[in-house]
Amino acid sequence: MSKKFIILIVFLVLVSAASMYFRVIYSRKVTTVDNAVTLCAAEQREATACIALYQPVCAKINIQCIKAPCNPVNQTISNSCEACKNSLVESYISGACEGE
Repeated sequence: MSKKFIILIVFLVLVSAASMYFRVIYSRKVTTVDNAVTLCAAEQREATACIALYQPVCAKINIQCIKAPCNPVNQTISNSCEACKNSLVESYISGACEGE
C-alpha cells in the first residue's frame, strides 16, 4: 500500500472517532430549568475540546469581585460547549443575549 493511502485511512479513523466522541458529549442529558435555562452538566465542564460550531448561547457568568453585591452578567458565547468549559458559567439559554 502506498504511504498516502495509509495516511488517508488513519485520517478517516481519527475523524470518525472524533465524530463519535462529540456525538456522545452532545447526547448526554442536560438539566433544564423552566424549559429555557440549561444548567451546565459535569460532562460539559470536563470537555477538553469543543467543536467549532456557531450556535450562540446567552451564558450567565458569575463574576468575581472584591465588594458585594456581585451580580452575574450575561454574555453571548459561541456554543454551549465553550460556555460550560468556563468554570464561572452556571447556566445558559439558547440564542444570543439581548442588548449586546
